[in-house]
Amino acid sequence: MKVVFDTDPGIDDAMALLYLNACNNLDLLAVTTIVGNASIDQCTSNALFLCEKFDIEVPVYKGAGQGINGSEPGDFPDFVHGSNGLGDVILAVPRISVESLDAYDYLVNIAKKYPGEITIIAVGRLTNLALAIQSDPDFAGNIKDIIFMGGAYLCEGNVTPWAEANIIGDPEAAAIVFGSGISTTMVGLDVTMQTRMSKDYLAKLAAGLGDLGDFVLDINQVYAGYYQTSQGWDEFPVHDSSAVAWADNNNLFSTVSGKLDCVLIGEKRGQTVFEPHQTGAHKVCIRVDAKALLESYLNTIVGHQRP
Repeated sequence: MKVVFDTDPGIDDAMALLYLNACNNLDLLAVTTIVGNASIDQCTSNALFLCEKFDIEVPVYKGAGQGINGSEPGDFPDFVHGSNGLGDVILAVPRISVESLDAYDYLVNIAKKYPGEITIIAVGRLTNLALAIQSDPDFAGNIKDIIFMGGAYLCEGNVTPWAEANIIGDPEAAAIVFGSGISTTMVGLDVTMQTRMSKDYLAKLAAGLGDLGDFVLDINQVYAGYYQTSQGWDEFPVHDSSAVAWADNNNLFSTVSGKLDCVLIGEKRGQTVFEPHQTGAHKVCIRVDAKALLESYLNTIVGHQRP
């Protein structure tokens, strides 16, 4: 499967990229960045750093730093991801450079090059995808599918009672993507909150990662601390990596088909609305085999690190 990873690194984004790179049946073509967990410049620098750190040799394209309607982000969730997006660990200046082309232009070009073959795994706001849809009338028809981490169907949001962070970050972009006709799977809070990494699990993962182990432990300190403080949990949810898990093995999930939409006005702004229908172009994940997902995550990554 030819994959583009659209991301706003982000601690859970880093964990998802590590997983994606280790999946043998996922062919990562490029990383595109989007504002979200930090500024667009910081997210792009983080993506470059992570590709270098994880020995991932793909181009990185800088994406949108504002919403589809021009709105600027008011602040960033540094209480979740740290002020630099990666748990405030000291980051080396990347030796590799970002590509000159904008992310949405790259998406349009790669979809033309491989019509019907490209899957976009989007784990941030959907602005880059919406820009590509708006800029090229053929884009929607050229994309195989979109897998996005975001939204909530049968559970509450995590920013408001109705809205999840990635969707409320740019609801207009989400509405454009949902209305494009592209086959789309929502891997939202209904399943990502069901799968959680414990401290013991994280220690086991780090022990199998060799030189990367300390880095993985370090970046997750802030993330785990947020859920300890806010929820009283000694574990944290697997958000972005769940979207990668769907791409790698969708048998881990149960879904319903139908049509997605997004509320744009009022107190429910950013809410994902889903109407079930057997022939709908959209799928929403409603259940996951959390134990099997965690086993797959661990075995895939640790196995990839071994010579």
